[in-house]
Amino acid sequence: MSRFKLWAGLIILFGAGALTGIVGTYLYCDVDRSHRGERGPVAQHERIMKRLTQELSLTARQKADIEPIVTRAHVAILELRYSHQVEIEQILAGGMAELKGQLSAEQQSGLDKMYQRLQQRWQQSRDYIAAKKQGMTGSR
Repeated sequence: MSRFKLWAGLIILFGAGALTGIVGTYLYCDVDRSHRGERGPVAQHERIMKRLTQELSLTARQKADIEPIVTRAHVAILELRYSHQVEIEQILAGGMAELKGQLSAEQQSGLDKMYQRLQQRWQQSRDYIAAKKQGMTGSR
């Protein structure tokens, strides 16, 4: 009978460990997934400021002083990136045309939807640049 209790205890212990691992993995992946969901230049700017604030232990005053500097640098980087947008879109259009030759009609439709989402993200970035530039010139 004691051997039965030993095995039952081991099985329960193993099950509890496995369940803890499953729940922990689910929670970790859920947090990771929600972080990845944040996209676009606004979320990127917020992540930059959060990381600087946490890793450098910035005071509220320092954070307020640094924010415009980060904004200017972020906008300048995005402007540089979008100054080559015409070339990027030409390369992408050529690649997509080649890809479509290898895809079914349903897959081609999916590729078109992916490209539309990409264009929307690009437009969000352009809107962000315009708003920030207007804010930087309006506050001077």
